[in-house]
Amino acid sequence: MHDLWCRCLYDVADPQDANENPDNYSQLAKDAINSINYQEVDQKNIEHLLSCCDAYLQVHEDANVADFVSTAKAEILDACSSFLDLETSDLAAYKMLLQRLARRRTRDPRLRVFTTNYDNCFEEAAASLGMLLVDGFSYTRRRRFDPKYFDYDFVRRDPEGSDFVEGVVALHKLHGSVTWARDGDDTIEASNPSPDQAVLIYPANGKYQQAFVQPHLEQLSRFLESLRKSNSCLMVAGFGFNDDHLAEPIVSAISSNPTMKLVVADLHAHDLAERGDHKYWSQLKALSDSGVDICLLNGSFKALASLVPNLAALTPAENLADAIRKLG
Repeated sequence: MHDLWCRCLYDVADPQDANENPDNYSQLAKDAINSINYQEVDQKNIEHLLSCCDAYLQVHEDANVADFVSTAKAEILDACSSFLDLETSDLAAYKMLLQRLARRRTRDPRLRVFTTNYDNCFEEAAASLGMLLVDGFSYTRRRRFDPKYFDYDFVRRDPEGSDFVEGVVALHKLHGSVTWARDGDDTIEASNPSPDQAVLIYPANGKYQQAFVQPHLEQLSRFLESLRKSNSCLMVAGFGFNDDHLAEPIVSAISSNPTMKLVVADLHAHDLAERGDHKYWSQLKALSDSGVDICLLNGSFKALASLVPNLAALTPAENLADAIRKLG
């Protein structure tokens, strides 16, 4: 989020090049800040700034503020898409997580990945592994979003019968994707959508309301449905519990679902839990102390992926039965 602040407020391509002095803001950013009389520049919170801009534009027609918001959205869209270079990007953690968690018996529920990230890291990691994704889009030439496709699966047919294909993953992008675009009332897959066409919930306080508009509503409903399932495990990484529309259901589910397990990885997980100044982290600590099945880990997404046990897809007995069946 700090990098996005620098990209949106300074005339530099790389946030590392920003001389972080308010006097060095772009003229467009200065005009917008002055127009809305924004006083919290020291917080360097791009989400809060864009929220204030959106609120201001609800009651004022101001070209400077509107241009700044449009430019900031373009910067965010570019920042979340241009970094992914298939030759140089390190997707090892994504691949490791998919390989280990998707290797399960085909009669078991499919792995479900819920992400608030806009980027295509999971899609590219799955493609490099030859894994199939169910992402809510049609399998036609012009890919169009339709919730019914979340209920589709892949089956392998042979003369002896049919089996579910191994390693299929359901992917839910809760805040949209850099490859989603509006086309009338439809959401379609597009390579380079414009900032206004892109189906993204941009950083702002209004994302709670935007989450209840399609296709985000369908993604959120699938997330809530998964939290209610028995004998489930939710692994969380890179999420600070700052989005109420996601944090509240998680805490509520782990409080009321006795068979649910929760694993949370964050670089400062224990500090956040101990400090007591964050509503949801404090609740997680209290629930963990009371015996609820919650594991808080100090670590990154990559560290969490490395800790996942490398499970076999089939038990020895199932492998034997499968071999006998194929022998006919």
